[in-house]
Amino acid sequence: MDISTQLLEDARKRSTANKEIVTNLIYGSSDLAKQVKDFHKRCAEVPAIQVPIDFYNWSRKQQILSRAGSYVELTRLMDGKPDDMDNYLAPILYVPQPNYFGVHFGMVVPALKILGSDAQNKEFLDDFVSLKKSACYAQTEIAHGSDVQGLLTTATFDRKTNEFIIHSPSIEAIKFWPGDLGLLANHALVFAQLIIDGKNHGTQGFIVPIRDFNTHKPLPGVVVGDIGPKLGYNAKDNGFLQFNNVRIPNFNMLARYIQVTPEGQVVRQGNPKISYSSMMIMRLLIVYIYSFQAAVSMTIALRYSICRTQFRNDSGVENSVLAYQTQQDKLFPLLANLYSVIFTARKVQELVRDNFNRVQQKNDFSKLDVCHAILSGTKANFTYFVIDCSEWCRLSCGGHGFAHYSGLPGVFFENVPNATLEGENQIMYLQLSRFLLKMLKLSTKDVSKIPDQFAIFRNINHYLQFKLKEFHADHLETLLASQAIQQISRTASKMLKLLGEGKDAKAIWDYDIGTDLYKSGAYFIELYKLQSFKETISTVTDLKTQTALTQLLQLHAIQLILTDPSVLIQSSIIDPDVLKSMREYKNTLLEQINENAIVFADAFELSDEALRTTIGCYDGRPYERMYDWAVNHNSVNKIDIGRIINPLKNIKIKSKL
Repeated sequence: MDISTQLLEDARKRSTANKEIVTNLIYGSSDLAKQVKDFHKRCAEVPAIQVPIDFYNWSRKQQILSRAGSYVELTRLMDGKPDDMDNYLAPILYVPQPNYFGVHFGMVVPALKILGSDAQNKEFLDDFVSLKKSACYAQTEIAHGSDVQGLLTTATFDRKTNEFIIHSPSIEAIKFWPGDLGLLANHALVFAQLIIDGKNHGTQGFIVPIRDFNTHKPLPGVVVGDIGPKLGYNAKDNGFLQFNNVRIPNFNMLARYIQVTPEGQVVRQGNPKISYSSMMIMRLLIVYIYSFQAAVSMTIALRYSICRTQFRNDSGVENSVLAYQTQQDKLFPLLANLYSVIFTARKVQELVRDNFNRVQQKNDFSKLDVCHAILSGTKANFTYFVIDCSEWCRLSCGGHGFAHYSGLPGVFFENVPNATLEGENQIMYLQLSRFLLKMLKLSTKDVSKIPDQFAIFRNINHYLQFKLKEFHADHLETLLASQAIQQISRTASKMLKLLGEGKDAKAIWDYDIGTDLYKSGAYFIELYKLQSFKETISTVTDLKTQTALTQLLQLHAIQLILTDPSVLIQSSIIDPDVLKSMREYKNTLLEQINENAIVFADAFELSDEALRTTIGCYDGRPYERMYDWAVNHNSVNKIDIGRIINPLKNIKIKSKL
């Protein structure tokens, strides 16, 4: 047996946690775990789905064109349900490169279902699901992104014809960045300012044809195309879109919650914030689905760190790299964070589903603000984490992690856009913090109205007064809760002080407390993740598995505190002796977690084909695969470089020295 294979097998034999139990926790059920595993097996049998080894040697044009066959086959394997959220998990884990119509199914179809009237769904939905009609989500403009209310595209109502006139009044109003727009879509879900008799009625959604159904050429009044190469998402056709007085019928404005009568009267019902529901669906896709990409990085890095040996020990045997504390310190806090993210993502999915069920079935908008706040914070936290995890996993694999063949750079490049798209992350934290300040205010009035997700506000005095003189792991959740409440309370006090000095509330928000708000949101989400992690562990009855997961939970909390203990120290909640004890306990946890690290990687059940790696396969053998891919699958080696090099040999360079 190859030595690398032996090292991995030995590590698996030493593990005490039950892999099957952990797998079912990760996926929420044994059924979904089996669905993902079976889907990957089926994918491995279809050549058109595979991402070629030489993919990153190709031009962007080649990369885009190559995804056509992959899309067709993936859609076929998805059993005709490409708009089902759970159905996205297995395909995106297998093929992280953007496939055709991802935005169409991930944003436009949900928006039509939620915001479109029954008549509009009857008219458009079947064609959208069958791709007879395909659409992009045209919200972002070249001069406005997260500031949706500042969008400049207009939809002016013409009561003479009962039509809307879609227009880009300036270069700043041109739609820029929507995926599926540059090449694929023949329709656009356009978000524009509704104008009636010169009065602005806010941003609304309109279904606008942009390309001819038969020729796929731009329709009159439409200028559309691809915006060019980017950092990541190279196979996605992000586009630009300009309108010159394009007319659409009144029927094409999404009308479940707002209508315009032929006489020009605006009729509203429900919460106007529901108009952003499709963005919430896309954020859920990022939070719930794309977070699993960190598992790809972690699986590769942990397996390679076990089978990679460097430097001889006292017995003259080279150590596995993962035996070194510094490598454990790189990877295990990330591993712990990964599990907190995955378990929390499932809680967020349940919250979002409950919200939309209430809205659609009961016209109940009571959970909308809670859903928006939690989604905003987790979107920011999770996307930052996936990027950081991929980069630190790459660094932990040394020089070989730098190669695309390792599988690690691709995870970074295909996920780094998520920190910006569908809500820039700093703004996401600010939106969460706005809700946190509301909860703080509510805590002084009626704590019974505080939602369960924000239960710490029901007992803020406890957290404001809490002090820890001697460290014990049982206090970790209370420490994180105290940290969050202290930061939020300080931010509120600072704002009240500035208001008392006569400053404008918006100016204070924009110029004086922005960083305080950011930290408030960040601290709260870390607490929310820890609580979700803890709640998930409580369902485990196998003692050894529960113990192993608890070690991860404790490491995650300790790492958060040790990374930034400033608020806890400034508030005299802890002292240097407590920090010293936490550092010592962390070192103990690193040693304990090493026993089950391989199980925590293997539990994601990611096939070698899905990982697309030379260094992180289930059976190891990294060097054999690295050499094979470099020699036999690298098209650069087929370049006839002689015709370029030979003329250079005759160049005479005169020195001026």
